[in-house]
Amino acid sequence: MTELAPSRKIIISNFITDELAEHVISQIIEINDYDRQMSQLLKVYTPEPIEMYINSGGGSASAGFAIVAAMEMSETSIVTYGIGIVASMALGIFVCGDQRIAHRFTRFMYHSVSYGGKGMLKDHHDGLQESSTIQEMYDSLFLEETGITREQMDEIYEKKSNFFFSGKKAVELGVAHSVIGKPELIEEEDDILANLRPY
Repeated sequence: MTELAPSRKIIISNFITDELAEHVISQIIEINDYDRQMSQLLKVYTPEPIEMYINSGGGSASAGFAIVAAMEMSETSIVTYGIGIVASMALGIFVCGDQRIAHRFTRFMYHSVSYGGKGMLKDHHDGLQESSTIQEMYDSLFLEETGITREQMDEIYEKKSNFFFSGKKAVELGVAHSVIGKPELIEEEDDILANLRPY
């Protein structure tokens, strides 16, 4: 006998903290353990994907990368849904989904890693070096998984701005694979945008 099947829906709807990461990672591990057990018991077993719903402005980079690690280690595929706001480290988590889906009202945001602190000059040197390492780790997710280029990243850094974009723009950039919503409304929005274009 197997235990009851775990829920395959994971919700990230808060700032990313160590506590949230622990909860998300535990869910991913539990689902993978269940699927592994079922694969051993049944001759034919195809697990349903994990569905991860993300609505977060970001948070701790270390906690976020812990979630990313669990996602990359997951044998069960993961679908990420962007709803509400998907910003900063939450965006890094979103792009690690095997299938990435944005709602038509989702706002995405990419930016450079924040740095600030007190202490001696050596402390600032070490802190800046660590921040640069985290930035490279963060950027690697987008260079590997999306169509965002190094040149576009450098432009965002030079402007020292937060780069906000829509679900449709996310598809254009390769951040998301598709946009969902009420089909008739999406078609209507496409017509309106087409009429606004000068060509």
